[in-house]
Amino acid sequence: MHRLAVILFLSATLMIAGCGATPAATPTAPATGAPPAESAAPRSVVMGFPYIPNVQFAHFYLADAKGYYAAEGLNVSFDYNFETDVVQRVAQGTLQFALASGDSVLLARSQGLPVVTVMTNSQKFPSVLFSKQEANITTPKDLTRDGVTVGIPGRFGASWIGLLALLYAEQIPVETVNIQEIGFTQVAAVSEGKVTVAMGYGNNEPIQLERQGIPVNVIRIADYFPLASDGLITNERLIADDADTVRKFVRATLRGMADVIADPDAAFTIALDYIPELKGADQSTQDLQRAVLQATLNYWQSDKTPTEGLGFCDETNWRETYTFLRESGLLATDVDITKAFTNQFIRE
Repeated sequence: MHRLAVILFLSATLMIAGCGATPAATPTAPATGAPPAESAAPRSVVMGFPYIPNVQFAHFYLADAKGYYAAEGLNVSFDYNFETDVVQRVAQGTLQFALASGDSVLLARSQGLPVVTVMTNSQKFPSVLFSKQEANITTPKDLTRDGVTVGIPGRFGASWIGLLALLYAEQIPVETVNIQEIGFTQVAAVSEGKVTVAMGYGNNEPIQLERQGIPVNVIRIADYFPLASDGLITNERLIADDADTVRKFVRATLRGMADVIADPDAAFTIALDYIPELKGADQSTQDLQRAVLQATLNYWQSDKTPTEGLGFCDETNWRETYTFLRESGLLATDVDITKAFTNQFIRE
């Protein structure tokens, strides 16, 4: 598990509702953007997502639909796949941009892959532990009680990294926790009593349980350890050779993010045109995903957002994440974290 080739595959992923589905690989994007403001031919770029079309990508959809990318002279298409795939493709230059977690970036750079985070997507790491209120699981120490079982999809991804970081922060030996690998069945496993508590995403599984009328307790990983969460990544070569394209893409995406925060209902309606399965879904499914989007907004922001702005990369989070990965044996070599992220494009 500590070999880097394996760990890169098992690195933490973006907060995604209902993980486990097979991503679509075909780029999609409705041609709804306004024409570019400049007369020059638009610069074509591909944005890679580590999951299928989802409301949590609404800021990208809105930036496209409102013509923010086009106004910057960009012709953007969207591609959907796994996180390890998009990281590799950004490193190779076949994708210009993608979303990936901070630990994925550090692990990739330890293997010599020239990927850089140029904008933070989620200021708070989204993984949480959730359980029925009646189980009285309210602190990390409760996980070590006799009879308590902790369900995770598997020893990979954001759930696994988040759980390890929580135990690391609280100095709880992992062997003292009864961990059960349950696949992507967390909601059913908790509601049916197959496990006491499960790892999931704060903007997904707990919401599903509450909508079933089940009161829940939630332990947020971000309250105990400042993991560097998902962000927009690109290639060092693109920054060196075409920084203006990076600048324009970041600027337009941040405009979209601000608009989603300002009017999530309007953003949800726009996002439906980019998510065919959701647009054709019943009202209860759409209402659930609307709630997912609303809950997502909290993760995009932090106490530093009013002063540092949306997209800010917090060096403290990166340093803490690096230390955790090194001391846990998940990262086998030193990495210069100052080259793993930059704030230059959100400040221009």
